[in-house]
Amino acid sequence: MTGNTRPRRQLASVRRYDIIYLNKQNPVTVAWWSASFPGFGHLLLFKNTTGVILTLSEVIINTLAHINEAMVYTFCGKFEMATQAIRPLWMYGYLIIYFFAIWDSYRCCVEANKLYDLAEREQVKLSPLLMKSTGIQNLEKKRPLTAALCSLAFPGLGQIYNQHIWLGIYGLIWWWIYISFSHSYEGFLAMLNGHNDEVSAILQPQWLMFMPSVIGGAIYHSFYSARAQNRLFRLEQRSFLSKNYYSVAYSVQQTVQGGDSSLWIVGTFEHSTELEQALSLLEHKGIERSRIVPILMNSSKENGSVTSGPPSDRTMKAVELGMALATACGVIGISRGFILEWGPIIWGIISAVCGFLVGFSLFLLFTPRSGHSLGKLPKRMPEVTLMIQCRQEEASSIQDILWLHKAISVGVTPTSQIQHSS
Repeated sequence: MTGNTRPRRQLASVRRYDIIYLNKQNPVTVAWWSASFPGFGHLLLFKNTTGVILTLSEVIINTLAHINEAMVYTFCGKFEMATQAIRPLWMYGYLIIYFFAIWDSYRCCVEANKLYDLAEREQVKLSPLLMKSTGIQNLEKKRPLTAALCSLAFPGLGQIYNQHIWLGIYGLIWWWIYISFSHSYEGFLAMLNGHNDEVSAILQPQWLMFMPSVIGGAIYHSFYSARAQNRLFRLEQRSFLSKNYYSVAYSVQQTVQGGDSSLWIVGTFEHSTELEQALSLLEHKGIERSRIVPILMNSSKENGSVTSGPPSDRTMKAVELGMALATACGVIGISRGFILEWGPIIWGIISAVCGFLVGFSLFLLFTPRSGHSLGKLPKRMPEVTLMIQCRQEEASSIQDILWLHKAISVGVTPTSQIQHSS
């Protein structure tokens, strides 16, 4: 940036109770989650105020119109009961808000993707740490599967794990409301005790039908958010390495004291806090920055710049389709379960799991791999290669530091061999 002290567009911001960021998303996926539960698409885009208003509207107007109840009757083939259950006055307003949520989330996603491109090109320095009296918020690497499992156990916990505190609290409160009014835990307990014939009578379909969309949306949001934060962590660390080490990289051609006895130690790392700990300790031990060259590795030819990278990959897209089908099939399974032998809970779980597996598998089967044509990639890919010039007596301690801080691999090459090979 030139001529501006403040960026026009900020890629991310670490707040007291949240970490918000721009990120490229598929507008169709965002629109789907708005169709699943109006407001969810806006929450994915961090338009939290709009998302909260629309989710509240969904719950209130849906309940007044008895839409979920009518949906259960419809899937069970009881069309006359569905007609009697619905309230036309509220249904009309519900449809307007429902389709607005889908359209507006799609539109906002398209615009957010444009803003993301512009913000990324500005290459604004991110502030990865915020310390306030209310606590510490910082960018850190997350485990997407852990985030998803937290949301599966209790929607809202995955958001808290990802440091979206307010959204997590909002999710926790509403999940308690859903399980209380739907009597789902009482129904689940009856099922575990072998009283399947009582489950349908215990459950309240109007509130139960909210739950597949809520838990599906919470799982997807937490999984996606964890991956997005990992990408932000990677971008911020790459920016730090390029600005603080590349500026002195030209001096590495100077031979350290010791002549031809100097060595190059090469270590490979994933982007992590441990990588910066290793660099800090090396400098503390007397290894100047002029003797350290970080090489930022790219996993595909599209990822050619320091701050670029694919916002989504094949696995994420498969998860998107899988979660979409899991939510839709879960709704149908619960509805049909009211007239089937095993009851709504078992059929809802079976349908959701089958929907996810079908969507996930179909995407992987019918979508060709791109970029890497040599087969399956290893789980741990080197993202940063450190080249460190040192003396013979320094080599052992430097290798120990690299291994201690979770290096993927470490190698030692005499400088004389590099000179002869060149």
